[in-house]
Amino acid sequence: MKELTIYQSDNGEWTVISDKMPGFAAKGRTQEEAIEKMKKAFSVYFPCGGDNCRETG
Repeated sequence: MKELTIYQSDNGEWTVISDKMPGFAAKGRTQEEAIEKMKKAFSVYFPCGGDNCRETG
């Protein structure tokens, strides 16, 4: 199963959409820029990497 969908619009803008997390999307002028923005969005939402996130202390 794929986790991300990446496509280019008619105006040349790239969009990355998360297949597993509705609402997670990023756009960029290049494919690489859109992917980097998506990575940043995930790192903000999952600051410890997503798997096995636990509060300490």
